[in-house]
Amino acid sequence: MARSGLVVLLATCLLAGAAAADVVVTRDGTTYEGKVLVQDDEKVVIETTFDGTRTVPKEDVKSVDTRKPPLREQLAFRTKQAAGDAKALWGVWQWAKKAGFDEELRPILEQVVAADPQHRKAREALGHEKVDGQWMSPEEKARHEEAAKEEEYRARGLVPYEGEWVTPQEKEAREKGLRKDGGDWITEDEWHRRRGERQVDGAWIRFGEAEGKAFADFASKGSRLPLVYRWSPWFDFLGDVPEPLLGTIAEGCEKAYAAARGYLKPQDDDLPENDPAQRTRVFVHVKLPAYTRLATWFAGHVKADELVKGWVSAVQRQHAWWWVQDVNAIGCYQFPSTDKTFVSNTVHQVGKLLLTIYKRDYRFPSAWLQEGFAYVLEMDAIGYSLTFTLGRGVGSQATGDDTDVPIWQDSARWREALKAEVLAGTDPPLKRLARMDLSQFRYVELVKSWSVVECLIRWDAAKFKQLVDTIKGDDPDEEKALKAIYGVDYRGLDDRWRAYVQAGFQHAK
Repeated sequence: MARSGLVVLLATCLLAGAAAADVVVTRDGTTYEGKVLVQDDEKVVIETTFDGTRTVPKEDVKSVDTRKPPLREQLAFRTKQAAGDAKALWGVWQWAKKAGFDEELRPILEQVVAADPQHRKAREALGHEKVDGQWMSPEEKARHEEAAKEEEYRARGLVPYEGEWVTPQEKEAREKGLRKDGGDWITEDEWHRRRGERQVDGAWIRFGEAEGKAFADFASKGSRLPLVYRWSPWFDFLGDVPEPLLGTIAEGCEKAYAAARGYLKPQDDDLPENDPAQRTRVFVHVKLPAYTRLATWFAGHVKADELVKGWVSAVQRQHAWWWVQDVNAIGCYQFPSTDKTFVSNTVHQVGKLLLTIYKRDYRFPSAWLQEGFAYVLEMDAIGYSLTFTLGRGVGSQATGDDTDVPIWQDSARWREALKAEVLAGTDPPLKRLARMDLSQFRYVELVKSWSVVECLIRWDAAKFKQLVDTIKGDDPDEEKALKAIYGVDYRGLDDRWRAYVQAGFQHAK
């Protein structure tokens, strides 16, 4: 078995050697395999594999095939031959790069640098840089810079602490659990108190949030319902709706608030959240399982007796209730509807609220302006709205039979309806809209209100803000303000709006 294995091994070696051998063929057909030593105009000398060295006259040679070894073998041979010679090794690296080698290139460069530490091209190919007159790798440079920084910090009297360089006094203060506030080192509790925060259930929360949580706890205990609470910089949300739904409602309201600030551009001092007298700005949205325990509790604790009589009867008839007073808006809802209803109606009510309170001396503007602006914010914030009438059809008169007719719409559907009204000449004149109470509005009045406000904003947003600011007094004259700011009365605005609708809801240039 050993002899057989030796024969196989020998044959393998011979085949491997033959695979890389040169071949010389003479004119009489003789073939020599081995390594060509000399090939000139007179002769070819070949060291054969088995028969020693042979010299063949040039005129007797038919062909010479010098077979190069594999590239990897060539690289190994060239590198070995150039060892210790920076110039030769650089030539090997250039050849290897041109031959398509990759992983093998860096070790050759390192040999070049070992032979000549100042070889600029090899250093640059390795990504090295000269720092303070010395060649450094990226890692060496980083360590050098870190050492220089440490030396600088220590020279300034700083000491390391939790990944930072601080003064010894700061280190001592932080080890005691103190925090810096201006020039003072104070306790964690004092730091939160200075920011108007309060501790509730072991956690520090903002003043407005603390007030909201306190109200939420009060409402939950009073109604014996597990209410969900959510705080935002502008609103407090409370309801017996699922937490994800309350989050969606909050997100829509916050977007509407951002849009309103963009249109109205109030001064910081005019914003409700910046008025200490209005810090308790609870917005409560409750989905009632029935008009029972929670509604009864609210009626006893949120001045329900001050509601308009018609609203109170609406609560009893529809199981739906909105109450808006100053900075507090409390909504109790019971509709046979989906979650979209709660999002839509809440965002809409917030829009109305924002228009009336962003200046503290605001009075409610006319219904068309208030509803229209709220619908603009609603479309900006969530992209759709819900309109409804009491009756059996869109725009029908109330029948008193408690029938709600919800109509889900987006801006595209509303525009289609308005085009039809304008073409038919049946859209209500703005002068009549301005004299109508919201309870008299049908579907078309609501939709036209939205579109006219959108038209005014697109016409000139700065003028819309000026219009709103002008009519906020005790006895505003909307038509007079329109003439002064936009140069049109109600009839002129109607004409401008109808042209806007007919032009595809674009103003003529």
